[in-house]
Amino acid sequence: MIYLDNAATTKMDERCVEVIRKYGVDRFFNPSALYGEALKVANDIKASRTAIARSIGAQREEIIFTASGSEADNLAMLCSVKSKKGKVIVGGGEHSAVYACANELSNRGYDVVFAPVDRYGKVKLGELESIVDDQVVLVSIMHVSNETGAINDIKKIAELVKAKSPRALVHSDGVQAYGKLPINVKSLGVDMYSISAHKVHGPKGLGALYVKKGLYLRPIIFGGGQEGGVRSATENVTSIMALGAITEIDSKVVMKKYQNYKALQRYAIDRLTKALPDCLINTDVDNSVGNIISLSLADMRGEVVVHCMEDMGVIVGTGSACSAGKATKRIPKALGIDQRYADGMLRISFDEYSTQADVDTCVDCLVKVVENLKNYQRK
Repeated sequence: MIYLDNAATTKMDERCVEVIRKYGVDRFFNPSALYGEALKVANDIKASRTAIARSIGAQREEIIFTASGSEADNLAMLCSVKSKKGKVIVGGGEHSAVYACANELSNRGYDVVFAPVDRYGKVKLGELESIVDDQVVLVSIMHVSNETGAINDIKKIAELVKAKSPRALVHSDGVQAYGKLPINVKSLGVDMYSISAHKVHGPKGLGALYVKKGLYLRPIIFGGGQEGGVRSATENVTSIMALGAITEIDSKVVMKKYQNYKALQRYAIDRLTKALPDCLINTDVDNSVGNIISLSLADMRGEVVVHCMEDMGVIVGTGSACSAGKATKRIPKALGIDQRYADGMLRISFDEYSTQADVDTCVDCLVKVVENLKNYQRK
């Protein structure tokens, strides 16, 4: 099997398996207990939290662990705003977790405005600037599009927002950026930033939210006071320690991976456009992370193509796995994709172990699937 749906989830790093066993079987103690072994585990969590914080340029106490990137987005969107009214701006191509939170805020009485995105999923800065005013209390724009890989200039967006509305909070969903781009939340100027473990070869069930020091979040879970009282619950020790063990802190290492991704992305797009000249490429190779390619096929359904590809031993996706079961055309509409291509969106996404041979097999199989489906349609 060739797996090319790494934007949905990644295979867990072998080092994580070892760490999970260590803290699940040998050092299984509750870090909130008072005896010596438990205190050692609590200190281990501090060390892991520090490593994860450093990987995005934050301080240890600015990291809140969650059960997922989606939960981190929910915390940022629903627990941060102090005023009971005001304008909330959200990117038009956001992940479903942010999009659903925006709708919830609308139901609560906030004036929610969706910032338009361009053909490749990047927020249009000019149009964003035109809708920002001193009534804005919260802005959420993803760092990297989970659908197309487009990179938003979060630093410029934060500066733009703060200049017009100093009280506004800026959140960025960094789930698809983490581990793919060097990240420094201080340089970006954001107040909150979401990440997820399972997108970077960590375990499922762990996310984190950077919260700028001094920013108060209303608690979402009450109890023992863990995570600064925002999210009380016994810590997910095994996953926290596993992510800490594989966290890349050296930005040079991250950039090297990024360059490798870009080379493979360019190769794949070149092969796709030559083999399937009628397909639409929804990823701007000059302004995207290298591990994601979005394409659309005319007069076909993406889910049918995915199943046919799976039968041939290649796994690709149709887009965000979090909303794959919902019949929605929100993203194609936001991207301005013609109706003929709207149902035929596919997402190919690599990890650092993906090869040109994987790409070749994927493209060859995709060509066969398209030919077979066209022949079927002619009958």
